[in-house]
Amino acid sequence: MRVLVQTNSAALQARIDAKLEATAAAGPPASASAMAGMSVQPTPRSMAIVEERMGELSPEWVAAVKQDMARAREADGAGDKTACEQALGDVQQTLGK
Repeated sequence: MRVLVQTNSAALQARIDAKLEATAAAGPPASASAMAGMSVQPTPRSMAIVEERMGELSPEWVAAVKQDMARAREADGAGDKTACEQALGDVQQTLGK
């Protein structure tokens, strides 16, 4: 049971990362001020921060995805499949926006 939830969680994280990459690729180059404090090697987390700073992703969208993924991981760790699946469903709904 837990392996299935982890697999779904990993697949959803890949979708989140792909959305971040697509948003970054579609927009203008990041300004120096947007990149301030970021490492040279971009990560999904740092890309989300920069895209949020540039206004390409809303702070609400970023917060919702982070909160829902955290809920999914917490529920998975507790062995609560129903709560995990609900949180993953919430992430999928947010990704569709």
